[in-house]
Amino acid sequence: MKSIASKGEAANSGMARMWRKSLTAAVLCIAPLASLHAQPTISGQPASLIDVWFALPDIEAIAWPYAFMRADSTDVSEKAHRADLFDQINQLRWRLEAGGYAELAKAVTRWKSELAKTEHYRQPGDWSPGWLMAHPNKRPPVSRVAAIGYCAVPNTVEIWDEAGVHRVDWTPRLHLSDLLDRDPDLKGGTTDEIAIVSPQGDVDHYGVAPWNYADTELAPGSRVVGAIDLDGAVFPWMRDAIAGLLAHTPVGQNCRRFPLNASASHD
Repeated sequence: MKSIASKGEAANSGMARMWRKSLTAAVLCIAPLASLHAQPTISGQPASLIDVWFALPDIEAIAWPYAFMRADSTDVSEKAHRADLFDQINQLRWRLEAGGYAELAKAVTRWKSELAKTEHYRQPGDWSPGWLMAHPNKRPPVSRVAAIGYCAVPNTVEIWDEAGVHRVDWTPRLHLSDLLDRDPDLKGGTTDEIAIVSPQGDVDHYGVAPWNYADTELAPGSRVVGAIDLDGAVFPWMRDAIAGLLAHTPVGQNCRRFPLNASASHD
């Protein structure tokens, strides 16, 4: 592999550690998609988030892996992380162009454009009534929740690779190995790992080389993030930074959002 890493590699490694810590420390929030429709504010003073969910119309139609919750605190922290990532992408783009990697420079530009579409961020996790009832000590205070919502189950899987961002049709029993067989631009980089973001925002890494190979079945709406296959710590860091932002972004179709109270900031 050829190297195009800058002298700031140590700083990038430190930033990577910061990102990993922030994924577990972030406090509640959600981003609406372009198709998300705001709904009337839920009235009254619900005692818990469980009460809020049961106050929604058509609750029986919700596919819970595609339900979400947002609050302003997570929105602020994730937008700061995105700004750091965009700074890295801007620096990397001109280095790739100068190094003769014009197509890779276009790919990272496409990554940035796609990430810029998110207006607000969510808190990853399972916030269904069943989970909340089983974990009473982990229920977020209703006063800190700006909105809840849900999306219809999507019929695609999203891929972030050396060509940019694209979607493929989801089919039953679709596996990571199927995508690797079809997509030569989906690579693991120097760590030989792909990051997969589940609909609820869990981030897991899967090996793609003989020494660490692991396969997995993909749920509808999964986001699969590869790394640029060049030497340098910045490339796996960028993969994980993108996966972290996607974990805080909801997925699905025909999303509906329900603000909880007038004092919260809404879309």
